[in-house]
Amino acid sequence: MRYYIVDDNIATVKTLENIVKSRNLGSVCGYSTSPEDAIKEILEDKPEIVLVDFLMEGMDGVEMIEKIRGRNEDICFVMISKITDKEMVQNAYTAGIEFFINKPVNIVEVETVLNNVMEKIKMKGMLSQLKTIMNDDESETRRAKNQKIAQDGAKHKNVDHLLGNLGMLGERGCQDIKRVFAFMSEHNCEYGKNVLSHIESETGDSAKNIEQRMRRAIKKGLTNTANILLDDDYSDIIDVYAHYVFDFYTIREEMNCLKGKSSTGGKVNVSQFMNGLIVYGSED
Repeated sequence: MRYYIVDDNIATVKTLENIVKSRNLGSVCGYSTSPEDAIKEILEDKPEIVLVDFLMEGMDGVEMIEKIRGRNEDICFVMISKITDKEMVQNAYTAGIEFFINKPVNIVEVETVLNNVMEKIKMKGMLSQLKTIMNDDESETRRAKNQKIAQDGAKHKNVDHLLGNLGMLGERGCQDIKRVFAFMSEHNCEYGKNVLSHIESETGDSAKNIEQRMRRAIKKGLTNTANILLDDDYSDIIDVYAHYVFDFYTIREEMNCLKGKSSTGGKVNVSQFMNGLIVYGSED
């Protein structure tokens, strides 16, 4: 894969370039600290993936993407930002963003997100080949199926964004969480033993191991949420994300533990977390 990086901070540009090269994710065909200059180069070089900062002087990332989208719809965009405002996030997705990478950038998260984007590009290519074979006159059943796939894709994108903002994408148990979410979403069911039994049969791993990995990943998200509130008093993360999967009491107990006022911290409730993900993933 070929990447182009746009960020008005050259240090961020170089960090992302090093991650792409060191993790063998592809090659960086170009970069720019100016969105105006980047537009021309991107349209000429036609990279498969563009990493773009949200807030830049002169032109923000969404405006830049819209200008490129009008002339090339095949490029995949990944936004780099620390925004948590849900309306701003939705505007970015509407403009054509595939995923978000949080600032400050994290090697594991960058690698995970870019692998997901590459997988999506490959899948898109396969679907494109299939379309050339299929008859353009789809049946009503096929149209309904495609609509469901689009809806499911939107749900998974929402959930990926939430997990990313809670700092969980790099956790091993995050993949188990996403598998469980997919099953719950497809079967319209709540979290329970039947869900774990299905994942157990699908992966060959024990339900106990699966849930333990999920629990550790959720604990990481809870700790990250508490740390953000302690360090930045950034309450938006509660209003926009965390209240779907954690209650206030649990977060407060985790904050008390981090401050040395408690030895246990917030208690992880896997069922509450997963059922909350279903609610968040289904919202527009």
